[in-house]
Amino acid sequence: MKKGMMYVVGTPIGHPDDISLRAIEVLRSVDYIACEERKTALRLLARHEIEKDLVEVNEHTEKDATDQIVLDLAMGRDVALISDCGMPVFADPGTHLLGEVMDTGIRVTAVPGPTSLTTALAVSGFDAHRFYFYGFLSPKRPERKEELRALRDFSDPVVFLDAPYRLVQVLEDLTSAFGSGPPAAVAIDLTLKSEEVRRGTLQQLRDHFRAHKRKCEFVIIVDGAPQRRRHRR
Repeated sequence: MKKGMMYVVGTPIGHPDDISLRAIEVLRSVDYIACEERKTALRLLARHEIEKDLVEVNEHTEKDATDQIVLDLAMGRDVALISDCGMPVFADPGTHLLGEVMDTGIRVTAVPGPTSLTTALAVSGFDAHRFYFYGFLSPKRPERKEELRALRDFSDPVVFLDAPYRLVQVLEDLTSAFGSGPPAAVAIDLTLKSEEVRRGTLQQLRDHFRAHKRKCEFVIIVDGAPQRRRHRR
């Protein structure tokens, strides 16, 4: 029996129309969709007039859902994996599922789409030929400060993600660890009408967001400080 195909499909990070024609075609053609959160997936599918069965694959359900998805693929069904936004498994669930799928010899292919990482770098104004993606810091402040101290000597831009309600906390900890002067950028609600990309020193950004608190999706990029950039040449 011919095995099915697992499609890893990129979906919009903000604006719902930032999705490729191929992604829409694949979502319409598969037997069902493995999604991070059902409610978010239903909004996307309704926007593009797609009706499909959904199976949730998130931090609570991934291990339980994996066996059935692998069995379905082995029986010849095609499945698409999507996250709430952007490319799946990029700071999102799905790694365990894809590992099990690949171990059984089932083909996995990607349908690329936007990511907050490259989008934020593109509008940051920093040299992105080389950068370090750190992703999510520890939610516990002492551990977070330790992580940041280990990163403060990087000569290239360092990119951080975190929970929407922790923007000010992370900027405070970055300023404490890196100093007040390094250039940085905060990209908020990328591709939405509420998008804001604010650039300045870490201290300027910390002070701004202390005064103008926002609970929103964000990416922080800290550029390599001038003295560190000189050392890498």
